[in-house]
Amino acid sequence: MREQETELLTALRRGLVHVVAARLGHADPAITLRVYAHVVNEQLAEAAAIFAGRVDGVA
Repeated sequence: MREQETELLTALRRGLVHVVAARLGHADPAITLRVYAHVVNEQLAEAAAIFAGRVDGVA
């Protein structure tokens, strides 16, 4: 069970929301995004940190 959860979260982090939605039986990927919004929010925070680091390195 935990292995499947890890696989789905990895797919979600890669932006494959439609794949995760289908595997979970969600009719609409928006449902998946609402349920797993914390994963998407983590990605946004990571992306912001990476971007900030690159901008600081350029300035």
